[in-house]
Amino acid sequence: MFTVPVLLSLTIATVVAAIACALALAAGASWPTALLSAGAGGLATLAALPRLLDPRDPD
Repeated sequence: MFTVPVLLSLTIATVVAAIACALALAAGASWPTALLSAGAGGLATLAALPRLLDPRDPD
């Protein structure tokens, strides 16, 4: 159903989102701000990771 790179990308994006939310809450942000930062962190991770996991190495 899921390939290993897809599962790895989703897992890492979830971890980054949770860390971003926790850091925002620890800094004193409100819940909506913390959730927005978590979403931004997760989306940025999903945007960057597939290029890093691409098996076709340009070198």
